[in-house]
Amino acid sequence: MSTRTISMLGLGWMGAALASTLVRDGHAVTVWNRSSEKSAPFAGRAQVATSVLDAVEASDIVFVCVLDYAASDELLRTPEVTVAISGKTLVQFSSGTPSRAREAGEWASAHQVSYLDCTMSGGPQQIGHDVGTFFYTGAREVFESLRDILDPLIGTSTYCGPDLGYAAALDFARLGAFTGVLTVLGNAVALLGAEGVAIEDFLTTVPFLDRSFLDGVVQAISADEYPSGAATLTTWKAWADQFVQTELDASVDPRVAQIVRDALALAIDRGHGARDIYALFSAF
Repeated sequence: MSTRTISMLGLGWMGAALASTLVRDGHAVTVWNRSSEKSAPFAGRAQVATSVLDAVEASDIVFVCVLDYAASDELLRTPEVTVAISGKTLVQFSSGTPSRAREAGEWASAHQVSYLDCTMSGGPQQIGHDVGTFFYTGAREVFESLRDILDPLIGTSTYCGPDLGYAAALDFARLGAFTGVLTVLGNAVALLGAEGVAIEDFLTTVPFLDRSFLDGVVQAISADEYPSGAATLTTWKAWADQFVQTELDASVDPRVAQIVRDALALAIDRGHGARDIYALFSAF
């Protein structure tokens, strides 16, 4: 594998995992994060940039992993950074709607930036290991030129074609189904508790759902322990806002997405914003 110069903008759980894997693989890595304490663990392992401009100027390839496209745009679409990134390659790991992914591609093309959009089936704990899948959209030649970098990041790197919105739509459908199931389960468990019905009796009546998945949900709820090792409810709520917008953009009735979004918002209002997705139960 040849050494590449790569800058990582954003060092949340996912961004830090990506940056650590890039360092492990021997690339010349520069990192930047808005709060300097998240950059501190990379001192001595990677170059720590003091500004977005410095990070972009340091490398030929720029990875961005922040909350959403609005946050990404705030970093990249300043006059100075736009000039600095021209002629380079940008890989977007931030969350966004299909329409926003397509718009980002138009912006990149207008400024001579080679662009890939990535959606992720896997959490930070899977980065750098042979599990999980990343789905990429953009020009195939850009994807192929980065395969030596992308393949070691996750178990499977899947190219989904040139339509930049394709993988985002796939991801919203997948995560929409997952959070929808959790929303229904949270309501069901609340009803069982209110009526004094044993959860075990309920579990025997739902053979259409995977038992190991159900056991994990029930264990978390029963113990009132919601570890936040993958993504917090605050992050999920930001995703849910985009889930609603994605369905509106596609002229799909957004009521299911709105139910999920509103349940997440209520759980956050009840003090669970820093906990993980199973804390959605607190909304009920």
